Amino acid sequence: MKHFHPLAWAVVDREISRIWKWFIELLRSSLGLADGEGLTLTLDMQKGLIDVVGQLFPKVYHSWCVKHIEANWAKIWRGGEMKKLLWWSTWSTYTEEFKDLLKSMGSVTEQAAKDLLWYPPKHWCGAYFDTVCKNFTCENNFTESFNKWILAARAKPIIKILEDIRIKVIGRLKDFEEEGEVWIENFCPYAIELYNDFKIIAQSCHVQANGGLGYEVVECTNRHVVSLASKICTCRTWDLTGIPCPHAIKALEHSKKEPLNEIH
Repeated sequence: MKHFHPLAWAVVDREISRIWKWFIELLRSSLGLADGEGLTLTLDMQKGLIDVVGQLFPKVYHSWCVKHIEANWAKIWRGGEMKKLLWWSTWSTYTEEFKDLLKSMGSVTEQAAKDLLWYPPKHWCGAYFDTVCKNFTCENNFTESFNKWILAARAKPIIKILEDIRIKVIGRLKDFEEEGEVWIENFCPYAIELYNDFKIIAQSCHVQANGGLGYEVVECTNRHVVSLASKICTCRTWDLTGIPCPHAIKALEHSKKEPLNEIH
């Protein structure tokens, strides 16, 4: 809720392919999105919407909200342990980690892992996400947040609803502007918070080797290779977020460079 930024909205009688096509065509035209190259959309798995997005944005990368996957998958596979394994799998950033977590799930019940893979991992698992967006958020509760945000307005006539939304959006833009004016860093507070968390984890890492392929950094039982020139790590967190991961931070400190300057 804190970070959502409404761009466009409409009042419709139902959510069907024809309506979605009309709305997305207007959105594409207004924002100059062309074929969607470089754009990432997080969808709620509604078939009509997914199909229209595929037609109008052939080059867009679209992920699925894991909360909707969880709601369907958990109808059969209930329990805290299974949900925990689902979310850990979702948050994995490289394929080996994802496969290990699937094995852990399979050791509990093999069918649960098979049922989860019915949903293509490229749409919901960070290990397969596109790295252009620099945001590997795997859930989208925007619709629920927006509906709560306009709860008082929803009982009013349509014209009044739209006017109330317009006024609330203007107020929200003003709040964002005022918030940005008090930033003390070159990056938003959320990015700095994540960076500081990574710095803490980096303290438990150590550089094992420095060769032509980059720095080999060890974290517990895991080993990752960091290329400072390409700004990538085999854990893919640096690629996914644009923020140096713990392994990259350790390698940068080892090379006497300031990690904060390597956020991109």
